[in-house]
Amino acid sequence: MNRKVFVIGTGVSGLVAGIYVRLAGLDVEMYEAHSIAGGNCTGWNRKGFHIDGCIQWLTGTKAGTGINSIWRTCGALSDDVKIYNTEKIASTVYDGRTYHLYSDLERTERELCDISPEDRVAVRKMVRNIRRFQNLNVPIKKPFEQMNFFDALPFLWKLVRSGTPEKKTERMTIDDYLEEFRSPVIRQLLSCVFPTVMPVYTLFYSLGIRTSGDGGWPMGGSQEFAKRMQRCFEESGGIIHFSREVERIIVRDGKAVGIKLKDDDRELFADYVISAVDADMLLNRLLDAQYPDAFFEKCFAEPHNYMMLTGTYVGLGVAADLSAYPHNVYVQPEKPLRVNNTELRFFNVKLYNYDPKFNRDGKSVMNVLLTENEFDFWKALKENSAQEYLSEKERIANWVIGGIVRVFPELEGKIEMSDVATPLTFSKYCNSYRGAYMSFIPYGHVRKRIHKGTIDGIKNLYIAGQCTFPAGGMPLAALSGRFAAQRILTVEKKRE
Repeated sequence: MNRKVFVIGTGVSGLVAGIYVRLAGLDVEMYEAHSIAGGNCTGWNRKGFHIDGCIQWLTGTKAGTGINSIWRTCGALSDDVKIYNTEKIASTVYDGRTYHLYSDLERTERELCDISPEDRVAVRKMVRNIRRFQNLNVPIKKPFEQMNFFDALPFLWKLVRSGTPEKKTERMTIDDYLEEFRSPVIRQLLSCVFPTVMPVYTLFYSLGIRTSGDGGWPMGGSQEFAKRMQRCFEESGGIIHFSREVERIIVRDGKAVGIKLKDDDRELFADYVISAVDADMLLNRLLDAQYPDAFFEKCFAEPHNYMMLTGTYVGLGVAADLSAYPHNVYVQPEKPLRVNNTELRFFNVKLYNYDPKFNRDGKSVMNVLLTENEFDFWKALKENSAQEYLSEKERIANWVIGGIVRVFPELEGKIEMSDVATPLTFSKYCNSYRGAYMSFIPYGHVRKRIHKGTIDGIKNLYIAGQCTFPAGGMPLAALSGRFAAQRILTVEKKRE
């Protein structure tokens, strides 16, 4: 009889873990509380429009990179999946003229210096910082604790050669860093890359990836991306149980031996359990707060050092062909919007005008992510009054629409669908802690640590998920899933 593995959660990390374990010959069953796979890698339909809920750009679309090999092994990418690599990362309209941030870093440097000669020194420093993050491919062959010096040497050599960003940027957020530039055009373009509350190294990292020929868009979007992984897993012989919420992990004599489902008296047994849910759900629900973990406790206890991104997501359906428009545009509405304690002054709108799934029949889709940390506000509002909750969502949608029409006045009256997903939405459907869509993001001065992927006092339980890596995101979620599988295969003395 084959050894059996249970995987809790069918997000990216769970699917990757399940596929690698199954390809090695073990029996795998996955349990998912939702009715679809993908976790935060998702999308949904509203009034004839499809709203993408996750991928803005994807590390690992470049052939030959380690993450690309994971995506291909797991069916997420293949020669049949077209990748859109944009020429223009971000755009802004200023005084009637449109400016761009390009995926060609040399062109970006030239044009930013032309836009603002007085920012020439700051631009060149930024370009040097970005170059340090180009082509830093994370090693994927084995979990880091299993690597010897020679396994890690190629990556360490790249790190040494790339150098480190300016020391003074360590404690900066992107908002802080924008003050280095006098030109409002440059500040607006850089505001479109990542939420500006994030540490500035994330700006350098993301632009490093996207100017290295990586970071494209897999056509079809997030939901199709997850569906391809699901098909790969099921075609390998794996089994997924949908709408089956795991209530707890069964631990006996210091070993994970199975799971107990919600609303089911049975106990189900396996040789190994992989948790592919967020850290709060694992520690406080599935393990009933009986097994403390110093790594996660530190992250939860120090929000000033470890940020968790949440936000409100606005999807818009537009009765217009947007194929000639830039795809990622800075927007500053006439007046700021206050959501409880958060003041929103600007946003970037993503136009899905390059993908036929989102841009067809003369209609298209726009998405806006408004970064805020107001989960408690949204929760209290909905509990107090469902109508007030809906009214607040409508107020936000109207503010976003007003800002877009201010930049593109020809779209007035053509936005015929709006859908607002709050942090409460993501908490409900994705079981994400306080609705966070990315895991613990350490500030620049904080040591970047990686979780060991196990819990002290419990054998045969392995952790997958973006929460095990600093900053998180889909590529690291995938890597964590591969590492969880490899840890099991090491115990089983099996090769991939």
